[in-house]
Amino acid sequence: VPSDVPSQLPSGIPSSKPSQVPSDQPSNKPTVSIKPSASPSKKPSDPPNPSPSKKPSSAPSDAVVVVTSCVNTSYTFPLINDPTVVNGCLWIINNNKNIATRRANYCSDTVIKENCAQACGECSTPTDSPAFTFKLKNLKNDVAVIQKCAWITANSKPERLAARMEYCLKPKIIVGCAATCA
Repeated sequence: VPSDVPSQLPSGIPSSKPSQVPSDQPSNKPTVSIKPSASPSKKPSDPPNPSPSKKPSSAPSDAVVVVTSCVNTSYTFPLINDPTVVNGCLWIINNNKNIATRRANYCSDTVIKENCAQACGECSTPTDSPAFTFKLKNLKNDVAVIQKCAWITANSKPERLAARMEYCLKPKIIVGCAATCA
């Protein structure tokens, strides 16, 4: 039952009907509309920033990346879960167990994909990464021997070449030495 005099306190039970008279001031809690406005905004949004961000985006882009060079550059990027840690392209492939996950998480970023084309598996022609190295299975005097891709095919004797090609069975080496292992 409506009263003749307006109340100073709000009702404990809100009305299901809109008020007949508009309020003097806007509400502190405006309603959220799911419908677009019938008229455009009087103030347009700011233009895009012309300089690139320092941090890769967390969402993949729909943009097509054209890889112009099939090598890993010296480009570095922050880790998704710890932006204070910065790594380079070879980090993507330096752990056999994590290659697929790292490619999925980092190579979806167009800047990383372009700069780390070889590590991201974006090369149509297999290419060895010039900076890639790996440890040999056999350790001399308990000292790890580090080699580059060319070592695998450096000895052309069939039995030596076959033994060295076994290194190409490791995912990390398949990626880092893609041309040699092809």
